[in-house]
Amino acid sequence: MRSLPTLAVTASLGALSLALAPAASAAAADGPVHYLAEQLAAGGDRLTVEAGGQTYDDYGLTIDAVLGMTAAGTGGDAAAAATDYVVANSSAYIGYGEDVYSAATAKLLTFAIARGLDPRDVDGTDLVTTLRSLEQENGQFADKSEYGDYSNTLGQSFALIGLERAGINPSTASVDFLLDQQCEDGGFRLNFDDPGTTEDDACLSDPDATSLAVQALHTVGGRGPVVQSAADYLESRQDATGGVGGGATTEGINANSTGLAATAFRLADRGDALGRALEYVASVTFGCETPALVGGIAYNRADFDAAGADAQPSDLITRTTAQAVLGLTDETYASVSSQGQSAETPTVEECVTQEPTQDPTTEPTDDATTDEQPTEPERPAMVQTDGFVTGGASTATVLGAGGLAALLAVSAVLLARRPARQRH
Repeated sequence: MRSLPTLAVTASLGALSLALAPAASAAAADGPVHYLAEQLAAGGDRLTVEAGGQTYDDYGLTIDAVLGMTAAGTGGDAAAAATDYVVANSSAYIGYGEDVYSAATAKLLTFAIARGLDPRDVDGTDLVTTLRSLEQENGQFADKSEYGDYSNTLGQSFALIGLERAGINPSTASVDFLLDQQCEDGGFRLNFDDPGTTEDDACLSDPDATSLAVQALHTVGGRGPVVQSAADYLESRQDATGGVGGGATTEGINANSTGLAATAFRLADRGDALGRALEYVASVTFGCETPALVGGIAYNRADFDAAGADAQPSDLITRTTAQAVLGLTDETYASVSSQGQSAETPTVEECVTQEPTQDPTTEPTDDATTDEQPTEPERPAMVQTDGFVTGGASTATVLGAGGLAALLAVSAVLLARRPARQRH
């Protein structure tokens, strides 16, 4: 079984002792893949979210985790089991009754191709035809729903990526519609009707939407200047730590936005920005000081610093890890493929601990044992996936924002939308 490199305890970072150079290495994602595989196993081959006192299968987040593990090239068995679960429940993910959600359909299309499935027959659904049926005359991929249209720039980007991967050239109108979402500062807005911060500013850029738009426009080709101006915007949102933030609903620096931005920096050949982004993610990756979280990625530095030795997995940590891990690899949503993925999941064989050195001249006390070897701290058998409360907003409050899921009271089905602070 493949093992993680030995983990060193560091008081300053507490991160996995992995060298994160501007060019990503396979080892950089080993820790997150290990963590995600454990959470999938604990959840029955899927990730969940709690809202309103109930626990829902989070198919969108499960897709994020599987795509990240696939891009890392490890954890194939765990990814395959989760893929089977997503496919078996795909109809619940992309819609309910007569409703069909464009972002979920586009994301599932991208996922299916990445996993080597036939996109025209995913549990009986032709995702290519379904997605194309949702394109409007102006090129927008919109929801077909009695509850309203929740489509946004993330879904539009996934639609272009998914169709390209399916061998279908996206329409000129659909590409132009995505380009229309770019603001004067180079970034892309999240929601199609996002106002600016002043009356004179009609467009409010968002790092996550911008990062995914870069992937989409790089995929369709011929949009080099737009990609570079978007990368300029993302660099402007990067602080001295290398972290990226500053969106409408992700105002603070966070690992999720930074992981997404890392992929965009790589596509735009921004080596310095990429290196700093990877350093930030490494700095908030849990190590041996938090045995139950080894390999998981904290949402931000404050959350990382607040985690004690007995900290347990949470929805926010799992969500961040699943959505940041892609940036640690050399893949994008347009290139990730299960071909060649190793079946085994990286495992932690040991953590380096500093044991007190006993004076050889001192006789052992009655309760001292000199032949017992240090063992790895026990991990919880079950993982609690309670909703999080951060920044004064509870899970129930933020689940409705972001554009890639809908928690419908009628169906009680959690579809694809991320919480407002973790959106895609």
